[in-house]
Formats: sequence, structure tokens, C-alpha cells
Amino acid sequence: MKKLFYSIALVVGVTFASNASKFKISDIQLEKVVAQSTEISSQELSSLFMKESKKFEFEHEKTRGGYLIWSFFCGGVGMHRYYMGIGESAKNYMWALYACVPVVGAVTACVDFWGAVFQPDFYKKYENNDKYIVWLD
Repeated sequence: MKKLFYSIALVVGVTFASNASKFKISDIQLEKVVAQSTEISSQELSSLFMKESKKFEFEHEKTRGGYLIWSFFCGGVGMHRYYMGIGESAKNYMWALYACVPVVGAVTACVDFWGAVFQPDFYKKYENNDKYIVWLD
């Protein structure tokens, strides 16, 4: 079995090595592309991100079923909060709270989901709410 594995690895390695010489990057062309590119500041990048994130705003009737589906499948990254609509002040930091601390995002999503399962009006607390921990109100 070892011989077969090493033989296949040798054939694959030789194949890649023989084809690697076909792909070369010209330093001159690379410098031209870099010189022609536009430099973007972090403020421009964040404003572009905010403009693109407005496409994900939901304007519809929010239902318990929709909230349960969003919190079950996408709750770990906070999409159920965007489904319910969060206030303008929370939009700047809500993604960081969910994405940077995955354990906290998963725990809050679990509480959000099971709270909505056992209490029919639980999900209504989240509509346009800026707070991260909504269920303590």
C-alpha cells in the first residue's frame, strides 16, 4: 500500500513540476498593473461595505416562522437580527459582536431560537432593537 501511495505521489509531483514552467509572472507586467490600480483608504472601503450591506435590509412583514428559520440556520452570524431589523446605531457593531466571538454568537442565537419556540411573542422584542442581549428586558 505504501508503494502505491508513493508511486502516485511521485507521478503527481512530476506532473505538476513539468507543467509549472508554463506559468510565469512577468515582473514588468505586474508592476504596470499595480501602478495603474487605484488606492483605496479604509474609510472608502468601509463606506462601500455599508452601501453594499444596505441591500440586505428586509422590508416585509416579519413572522415567527421566518424568524425561527433565520435564527436556526443563520443565527450564529446574526442574520436573524437583520431579518427583524436593528436600529441604525447597532448596524456598525452588530457584525463584529457575532463574527469575532463565534461562541457568543452561537449561544445568543440558541437563546433567540428557543425563546421564540417556547414563547409566541418572543421574536417581537427584536424588531428594530439596538440591544445585543434583548431577552433580558
